[in-house]
Amino acid sequence: MVEIVDPADRRGEAVGTPFQRALGVRWSAVEDEPAAVAVELAVRPELCGPAGSLEGGVVATLADVAGAAAAARALGTMVATEHISISYLAPGRVGPVRAVGTPLRVGRRDVVAEVRVSDLGNESRLMAVALVTVRGLVERPADGA
Repeated sequence: MVEIVDPADRRGEAVGTPFQRALGVRWSAVEDEPAAVAVELAVRPELCGPAGSLEGGVVATLADVAGAAAAARALGTMVATEHISISYLAPGRVGPVRAVGTPLRVGRRDVVAEVRVSDLGNESRLMAVALVTVRGLVERPADGA
């Protein structure tokens, strides 16, 4: 039996998968948005490309983690990403970078979450927006069941 831990309940701790911990992903509070989950990441040289900005794959990973964590909280189960669509709007150079995932639609087996990624150290400049679709790995009971 796998215990499902909501990383948002352990804000500031390095929780998550070994890959997420290796990146240095940290969970943080989202004021006035109880369904949202935020993850933050320091901009470090080893995560940046030749132009000095955060690699696009790192930004996409952060969006995926935030969207999937918000979906897992909404469904109350582990999830797997089915689809992610991301638009890059500006480079992340200062940090920390924060991704906030908010469920837009919660179904019985899937969730669509919106994620906004911002460079907090650069006047919270919006870096990317993403839609993340995830599937619950354990089916929820129907309402009233």
